[in-house]
Amino acid sequence: MKSRKLLIAIIISLMIGLVLGTLFAQHRQADYVKKHFVSSNTPTIFVHGWSSSGLAELPLIDSAEQIHVAKRTMVIHVRNNGTLKIRGRLNARMRNPIIQVIFDNNRAGEFRNAQWLKTVMRTLHDSYGVTQYNAVGHSMGAYAWTYYNMLVGNNISYPRLNRAVLIAGPYDGIIDNHKSNQPLYPPLSRLWDDYPNENRLNDDGRPAILHPEYRLLMRLAHRFPKQAKVLNIYGDLDDGSDSDGVVTNVSALSLGYLLENRVAAYKTQKITGPDAQHSRLHAHNLEVNKALLNWIWQR
Repeated sequence: MKSRKLLIAIIISLMIGLVLGTLFAQHRQADYVKKHFVSSNTPTIFVHGWSSSGLAELPLIDSAEQIHVAKRTMVIHVRNNGTLKIRGRLNARMRNPIIQVIFDNNRAGEFRNAQWLKTVMRTLHDSYGVTQYNAVGHSMGAYAWTYYNMLVGNNISYPRLNRAVLIAGPYDGIIDNHKSNQPLYPPLSRLWDDYPNENRLNDDGRPAILHPEYRLLMRLAHRFPKQAKVLNIYGDLDDGSDSDGVVTNVSALSLGYLLENRVAAYKTQKITGPDAQHSRLHAHNLEVNKALLNWIWQR
């Protein structure tokens, strides 16, 4: 009987110790987050790329949620006809809310996506009182954010861009890999117009070859919000292709010629090795996750 009571007492003591240890760890983590990251009602809006879905951005969102820096509070589906289906909520009392934008037609292309973003952002401004925001985009989502911000600039009818993390953006062409998910017909098929080691950046950062989609950005670059702080993340497989397998370094880095001397801050970050593959840049990539967390929310 005594041994049984002793065993029960030991088990209870261990359980109490475990609970207290967990609470202490959570308290320390909360203190760390409070000390190192901002607490703001400014939403951060995630946009996926070509032939992708909401699942693609979840690892990036999870990285912020797991350490309690931010939380997804709203998902906006853009239907094929451009109308919106909104789930979740948003209010001024929320701390670092995340909004996920999902294009039901995930092969409409970056130009259509940018137009749809105008609908999304105008709705957030008019119906939810959003006056400023952070942007995260991968691949064509990065191009769509860039083009959208050149279309609207700092128009008072739309929220103002605060910070942006643009990952693997194809600003001056996409590698023609002859894959089955590439578009077969113009005008989108003409965007797959780049090849490894074909292009180069001049001393001033301007690409030697200016593809049509890049010329479009050049004409509008002066309208990009000057107060924005932009982090441009790109991948290099170190396999001789100078690319992430889909977007060349030149195409990704060509963004610098458009923005570097126009915005409040512009920085590039290169990811190398196998984890630099185009799709793996946003799939549980610790280096990218850390860079995103620090750029968007670090004090």
